[in-house]
Amino acid sequence: MKTNFLKPVVAFAVVAVAATACKEKTEVAVADTEPHGIILANMDTTVSPKDDFYNYVNGNWMKNNEIPDDETSWAGFTILRKKTSKDMLNILAKAKESGKYAPETDQAKALMIYESKLDSVARDKAGIEPLKPTLEKIAAMNSMEDFQKLMAEEAVAVSQPFLGLAAFSNPNNSAINSAYITPGGLGLPDRDFYTNTDPASVKIREQYVDHITRMLQFLGDSEEAARKQAETILAFETKLATPRLDKVASRDFRNFNNPRSITELQKMLPQIQWEQAFEQMDINKQLDTVIVMQPKYMETLKQMFSKPDFDTWRTVMRWSTLNNSAGMLTTEIEKANFDFYATTLNGTKKQKPADERALATVNGSVGEALGKLYVDEIFPPEAKAKA
Repeated sequence: MKTNFLKPVVAFAVVAVAATACKEKTEVAVADTEPHGIILANMDTTVSPKDDFYNYVNGNWMKNNEIPDDETSWAGFTILRKKTSKDMLNILAKAKESGKYAPETDQAKALMIYESKLDSVARDKAGIEPLKPTLEKIAAMNSMEDFQKLMAEEAVAVSQPFLGLAAFSNPNNSAINSAYITPGGLGLPDRDFYTNTDPASVKIREQYVDHITRMLQFLGDSEEAARKQAETILAFETKLATPRLDKVASRDFRNFNNPRSITELQKMLPQIQWEQAFEQMDINKQLDTVIVMQPKYMETLKQMFSKPDFDTWRTVMRWSTLNNSAGMLTTEIEKANFDFYATTLNGTKKQKPADERALATVNGSVGEALGKLYVDEIFPPEAKAKA
């Protein structure tokens, strides 16, 4: 999972109770004719529950259902997500037709992103032009001051694998939110993909190099130059991955709960002027404490930042920015991204329909705005008054 400095990522949650409270008020929701509770037809009573309780309960459902080609799994929650996506697509279509949202509203922003993602003709015509100004800024980076500015002021556009900043609930006091300093996002899913030595992991790393080589050629690089960069990127990301917590340690959130004052943070990573960086990020509230999720990783960054290799950093940040933008560029670049991340890594056979991919983009970038559209349709003021 990639974590980028102040990259707004908001999860869109759908509360089923709110939907059922006002089904009769919407054209999207339909009468629920499916059975509730334990569905006996899904059980395989030929299996002894003493021997295999899972197949006793789910056996017939497993026999009668196949994983769709555009999914990596298929179960109750994925079916619910599919239904919710269908409802949301209907809501988006209705909202667009209504024309009732002024351009400055959050709902209009959600519609704009959705339509932009769907407009494959415009995307293909634009090519990589929308990305060029950002890539030029990365190419001009030649000092820690330049790096800090890209990390802070250009956080939405520039992706970098070093650090991330996130805000969510404080583990010691859930009534407040805290700022978290996190490791930055890498091109492979987690640390183990870089450090495991089994044949399957080695093969995935080789395929990752092939993928980067393919992608960088969309920027105009020759195959030879792209492969050389890809090998540099893998080696550098491995250095960043190795000091991070492994899967087992990451399951215990107590390992992430490391509050530090801003003074302590400054000592941990003195090459970044933290108070200035927070100002560059337009953080208005004074921060006195942050939670440093992986202190050991910060030690590696401190050593790395003391002798910055800007040539390598520019190469890695250029790739990271392209990688995180792939889904919004041309359909050819989007498909190449799918081939590696969905098919090679997860076995997905085909892309989801374009409208579902566009919905996912909106959900991942302005999820709260999408939520407002959902509430407007499913739980309007009259339904709230009735409830």
